[in-house]
Amino acid sequence: MKKSIFILSVATLLMAGCDKEMAVEQTPVAEDNQICIEASLGSGTRATATAFEDGDTIGLYAVEYNGNEALSLQLGGNYLNNEAVTKVDGVWTPARPIYWSENPCDFYGIYPYQQLKGVKDITFDLPLDQQAEGGYEAADLLWAKAERVSREDGAVNLQFKHMMSRLVVEIERGPNFEGELPEDIVVHIYNTATTASVDWTIGSLEKHINSENKTINMRKVDGSTFEAIVIPQFIERVTPLVEITMEGIAYLLEESISLRPGYQHTITATLNTSPDQEKIEIDFDGSVEDGEW
Repeated sequence: MKKSIFILSVATLLMAGCDKEMAVEQTPVAEDNQICIEASLGSGTRATATAFEDGDTIGLYAVEYNGNEALSLQLGGNYLNNEAVTKVDGVWTPARPIYWSENPCDFYGIYPYQQLKGVKDITFDLPLDQQAEGGYEAADLLWAKAERVSREDGAVNLQFKHMMSRLVVEIERGPNFEGELPEDIVVHIYNTATTASVDWTIGSLEKHINSENKTINMRKVDGSTFEAIVIPQFIERVTPLVEITMEGIAYLLEESISLRPGYQHTITATLNTSPDQEKIEIDFDGSVEDGEW
């Protein structure tokens, strides 16, 4: 993951506070009542990378408890409202000092950092050109919640989950394919709903009831691997699912597929030298173990 890096005037102070405690304990605790954040990708979820990177920024919300019940997450008026927290030299660093409440809080994390228009029934439009710079990363939504956390807990530990699905197309040379794969390969996903409805209060995302079916341009990882972040949905076998174009020839794959949140689905296409010799083998393995696809 890589997003634009925030310039943090208080970064040195905050990082020093966490680092001093980390030298003694595994769990960081900031000095002067400041909140320390630990954020990671939870087990069984991974979409764009194996871990967060320096420069990644999350939005942090916190709601206080009133007795034994937490207040509801709102767009504004929470204890913390969309605080930008950026990973700098391996330490999650708020853009300004943030301090513990006297009451326990539920903490919410949202990635990528964004200005929310609401917290329930929010419409999200998936970027269609994920080959374009930033398109793939902007498509991947992550959410985390840490319940009833107090200063005595040492740090806020946010385990993020992926709300989207990931589709990968692997292109292999068949026994009759001569030479190397062309460099001009382009892969598209057809018949795909690209508008989602998001509920940030519970971390849920589903296809919007009024979403149109559109085409997604997949991101090229290397000469034979393409990937895209897609909205969880069931795609019926009514139009081609995937189109692979190379040297002016289009290879079409028709297939039904159920795309589930937090899962990767891999299609392996074995190609021969001409369309009439084409053979496509499909592997829909959506299992996830130990956070790896």
